[in-house]
Amino acid sequence: MKILLVDNDTVYLNLLAEVLTLHSYNVMKAQDGAQALELLRQEPIDLVIADVSMPGMNGMNLHRYVREDYRLKDIPFAWNSGYRELRDILQVEDSRIDFKLDKSMPIPNLLHFLNHMKPLPGNSRKDTEELEAA
Repeated sequence: MKILLVDNDTVYLNLLAEVLTLHSYNVMKAQDGAQALELLRQEPIDLVIADVSMPGMNGMNLHRYVREDYRLKDIPFAWNSGYRELRDILQVEDSRIDFKLDKSMPIPNLLHFLNHMKPLPGNSRKDTEELEAA
């Protein structure tokens, strides 16, 4: 499964990427929404896990762009946030969000969640190359 992690906190981003890579996930990283959109348009991705609050294009705007793009709209999208205050949670409510994760979630719980995700059909590199050749 190919996961795109999006977070402006490079320490957290690199740590989470390393953990997921050690558990056999194919991980791509972006430090903001604009960089993530660029990667999404170049690579087949099975899941986006994006921080909500980032400078520039934040996770909320990235989600909006992904849902409006017919090529990307079916990619599962998870907001990953450290916010715990009610006002912050209410600010990011969106019924089209597939998953809401907490940055303090224990790694075993995150891995359990990811193990139950399935890659999108036709989203592997082989499937993409076959479609382009047709």
